[in-house]
Amino acid sequence: MVKLPQDVHVPEIPLERKYRSVVAGLTARIKAIYDALYDRFGDDGLQLIEEVSAAYGREIALRAGERVKPNDVKSTALYLLRIFDLVSFISEPEVTEFTDERVVIRVDKCPYPLERPEICRAHTAMEINLVRTLSPELDYRIGKCVPAGDDYCEHIVCRKAKPSAAE
Repeated sequence: MVKLPQDVHVPEIPLERKYRSVVAGLTARIKAIYDALYDRFGDDGLQLIEEVSAAYGREIALRAGERVKPNDVKSTALYLLRIFDLVSFISEPEVTEFTDERVVIRVDKCPYPLERPEICRAHTAMEINLVRTLSPELDYRIGKCVPAGDDYCEHIVCRKAKPSAAE
């Protein structure tokens, strides 16, 4: 709390309201930075967004420690949901599929809110690297995508396809 003169009083803001305000501001700032990088630097800007996002995903995975069972789709997806929950107050994610082979998380509104699919792809390098670092036998991908014109986004955690005998 800010120390004020004795005769100055500021109403206290509830913690949840502070949190929502801060997260909304930070996600809006991230979007503005992404847009500026892409507008000014084009593909080089996208590559920078992707590199930073990928590094952040690997960093988060290393902090996860033993909270995630290696190569377990459900455990990995639940950890990803834990992260989504931190920024998803504008839309409630919904798990539409939850099996040992695949988990699909549906989100109606992007918390950032990204508008261009190419920026979304660069940004989701975080999720890709998080999942692959936690569980090398698993993969992450976007199914449907709001910035690409779909009504919602699908975040998919699944087992990597095994190479066929012909490959």
